[in-house]
Amino acid sequence: MELPEISCSEIIESIQDKLPVLFFVFSRGRTEILANDLGREWDFLHDREKKTVESKIREAEAEHPGTFSGPGWRNLRRLLLQGIAYHHAGLLPPVKYLVEKLYSQRLLWVIFCTETFAAGVNFPAASAVFDSTRKWDGRDFRILQNREFFQMAGRAGRRGFDRIGHAFVRVDSRFPEQTGFFDEKDVEPVSGRLIISPNTVLSLLRYKTDEEIDRFLNNNFKMYQLSKKKILLEQEIKLCKGRISAVKAALCPESRTLACPLERNKARKQLRRYRWKKNRREKERLQKQLSAVAPRKCQEYQKCLAASEQLQEAEALCRQLQEEYGAVSTQVNSIFVEYREVKNLLESLGYVKDREFYPRGLFALEIHVQEILVTEIAFSGLLEDFDPAQVAAVLAGIEFIPGKNVQAARVELPALRETALLRRNLLRLGVPEHFLIWSNLPGFLAFAWYNGASFAELQEMSSLQPGDIFSIFRREIDLLRQIERAAAGNPGLVERVHLIRGRLDREEIALSF
Repeated sequence: MELPEISCSEIIESIQDKLPVLFFVFSRGRTEILANDLGREWDFLHDREKKTVESKIREAEAEHPGTFSGPGWRNLRRLLLQGIAYHHAGLLPPVKYLVEKLYSQRLLWVIFCTETFAAGVNFPAASAVFDSTRKWDGRDFRILQNREFFQMAGRAGRRGFDRIGHAFVRVDSRFPEQTGFFDEKDVEPVSGRLIISPNTVLSLLRYKTDEEIDRFLNNNFKMYQLSKKKILLEQEIKLCKGRISAVKAALCPESRTLACPLERNKARKQLRRYRWKKNRREKERLQKQLSAVAPRKCQEYQKCLAASEQLQEAEALCRQLQEEYGAVSTQVNSIFVEYREVKNLLESLGYVKDREFYPRGLFALEIHVQEILVTEIAFSGLLEDFDPAQVAAVLAGIEFIPGKNVQAARVELPALRETALLRRNLLRLGVPEHFLIWSNLPGFLAFAWYNGASFAELQEMSSLQPGDIFSIFRREIDLLRQIERAAAGNPGLVERVHLIRGRLDREEIALSF
């Protein structure tokens, strides 16, 4: 029988002596829903505190005119005056900063937040509440790792205020297995990850000798972990083989032959199975083998049986260890294979030849995101042939992966069509898709913003949240800076890119703290 879900109000009621609380939720939209639900029943601030919050809000609104507007802000503003808030990546930086500031000044008692609030933001609470311990990882729902759980639960307990911190989990009756298993002793280890990007290869070829490149590929955290695991597996395989040898030495000489009663029993069972199969030749072969070997009278049958089981277990373990060893060895070799593959790709595209750098290679050396795609866009003449607003539209889509429900107003822009065609051609030339991440969806927002649209108008044009729109433009502005450096030998392009960057870096997008 499915039990009714405990409401946020009931949870806060039961832990109201353990506030303030960080209420972790694994959905941006749900943080807002739960905050509104709680706001209908709870108000944590007295009149003097409300006046202080109102003053802080007005200061923020005056400092960043236009940022604090729209129905979303009006709703959050009302909640802040009740000591309640939500915090996620979809909020604009000034709004997130205001929430963080009010919380640090103990003017907020419940914050509904995503897990990013526990990463890099040092705001402890008396309690941490988990709306769930199942999260969407981009492909499927899964249980939180121990490391993830304790990163968030570790926010509970304020030095100088709380003797202990408290962590609570709301258990969904449909998934009772989602809690009760977190253990700090089983926190997953940190894994090394070396990304061999085109810029990585170009930088190594430009600034390192062959010996230094070899050391770089061998002496990194990922290789250290793999090498250590390889050594441990070698030791375990050696011990396992020693165990196999010891067990074999304890067996009688006829062990694993048809003279052994144990093996004869196995053979007879096999013969009985052959009765039901059309495998006459195998049956006759096994019967001849049984007839040709005289059975041995064994007085230590049970001892031999136990040793045989031990041998099977040891051999199975040894096979498993050898498979793991093979997989680790493949991973070690894959780093060098990946390096050579990217190097060969760059040579085939005309970026380098051995140690000689061509113009494309020198340009890509200064780019640190989707290097091949950005370089090909620049060398196609697209950045110079189309008007600046269309150039801004093209570059806004670099490394943007739209969510399944993201929508935006669409305008026919020739530069976007040209970029899509260029990308398809690069795919046909064998450039991997992860080196060509681009979407035309943000382009229409960038086109409108360049032409003077307000931030509020951008929000009406798209289902993207304000913080996502902000991130798109900040990434594009950083990319434009990289292109300026890369195009140093082309003053006209440098000036054009600089002007585009200045046009985009304004009002809400230009906010800094």
